[in-house]
Amino acid sequence: MERWFIRWPMKPLWAIAALIAGLLTVACGGGGGSPGANPNTGALSVGGVSAVTVLPGESKLLPVTGGVPPYRAVTSEAAVAVAAMDGNSLVVGGIAPGASTNVIVTDYAGTSKTVSVTVGTSVPLYTTAPAALTIGVGSSQARTFRVSGGVKPYTITGSAPLVATVTQLNAEEWSIQGVAIGDMKVRIRDAAGKELEVAVTVGSPELRISSDNLTLPIGIPATVVLSGGQKPYSIAGGIPAAIQVRLLPGSDSEFEILGLLATGDVDVVFSDASGKTVKTKVTINTATTQIRVSPSAVSLGEQSGSSVRFSFLTAAKGAPTVLSSFPGLVSVSAVTAPEFNADGSIKTPGSFVGTVSGTTCVKADTPVTLTVIDSHGSIGTAVVTVVDTNPASCP
Repeated sequence: MERWFIRWPMKPLWAIAALIAGLLTVACGGGGGSPGANPNTGALSVGGVSAVTVLPGESKLLPVTGGVPPYRAVTSEAAVAVAAMDGNSLVVGGIAPGASTNVIVTDYAGTSKTVSVTVGTSVPLYTTAPAALTIGVGSSQARTFRVSGGVKPYTITGSAPLVATVTQLNAEEWSIQGVAIGDMKVRIRDAAGKELEVAVTVGSPELRISSDNLTLPIGIPATVVLSGGQKPYSIAGGIPAAIQVRLLPGSDSEFEILGLLATGDVDVVFSDASGKTVKTKVTINTATTQIRVSPSAVSLGEQSGSSVRFSFLTAAKGAPTVLSSFPGLVSVSAVTAPEFNADGSIKTPGSFVGTVSGTTCVKADTPVTLTVIDSHGSIGTAVVTVVDTNPASCP
């Protein structure tokens, strides 16, 4: 009588004591201690696979066929996965998530088969991307997301590379960049065959303008800034002769508006590459103060963080001072004095930037006065009205 002894990992997860007893004794075959008849035909096979994935605490059964029974099974790392034979079935159990090991099944004739065992995670496969995602076109609109859970490694693919490109950055991160307006899908698959799908719409974010209402003195320019949408931006529609509008050199989003004649309300319309439009209402007046500030009146949304560059004219050559009546709501920065030609004429107007707080809310539309004082003591003002865009946000 011949005996095989097998060392089984002492894991409370698996109640395999009954199996061990059946494995310890192998009956003798025909005379002379031969292995006996083999009722199976064909080569040794373990479920017809070479790799299997299990979750921690999960067991899987794989049929063992061929070779010469009985069979025995050992695991290379019992701390990762356990293995035992239940008759002609291999029982594999996962223990350590995220790890891999080998299970070796050997028949009575000494022939063996190796099965790679990967232990996944009990956390389901997920990604930080929403199920429905909208992005813009271009590198500035690209987004990066994580994938986790399930069983590594992950495979991440995009259904339409001409609409958006999907790049797997590393084992747990992927990015997507819009190429052209349209729809596509991102598919995420783990090693266990679980799949996620993200529906992607490539379009353009809302087209925005820094101010939708400007009042300008004649001859002093003001600047508006476009954002969102899809570049390039352009001037849409006809502009009356009383107003000049131009894209500032070296910028792709700043437009200068200059009033040549006094006018009533005029809509200056801008568009993006997709045809979306946005406008600002411009009024040109003949106000003459000691210091002329442009724009003299502007409206901006609360908590928007929006900035407006103001220009001013003064004959004083010293450094000006600019004050805010509510600096916690509208702050002042980047103050520059005018530049003068040799004959004393103004070469470049002075300027400063007014910025609405990104955190302070208002209970009602709130005017904030910005006061310019030059070195001669002359005064000019501009009013920034902070609009109550969300009444519920300010208790």
